[in-house]
Amino acid sequence: MDRHADAAAIRIKNKYAGLHAARLNTGDSVILPDAPFLHLFVPRGTVTLEASGKLEAGDSVRFSATGGQRITADEPAEILVWEMHATVKGW
Repeated sequence: MDRHADAAAIRIKNKYAGLHAARLNTGDSVILPDAPFLHLFVPRGTVTLEASGKLEAGDSVRFSATGGQRITADEPAEILVWEMHATVKGW
């Protein structure tokens, strides 16, 4: 996505999507981006999703028309977040 052009370590060459990765130490927090569609995956550790509860390694969450939730690591953790802005007509 154009707005992430200078920050991306790896380009996926899709103007409608971005992939974010974070390694969090215990107590670290990040705010999820605001996007029409998000997919959060926790490959390692345990985190708490604001207003929803704990997520453990292997858990995932899909979001629609939401963003801004805080993720906090309960232990050292990694998260992957796909941010998607394209829509499909008729869905």
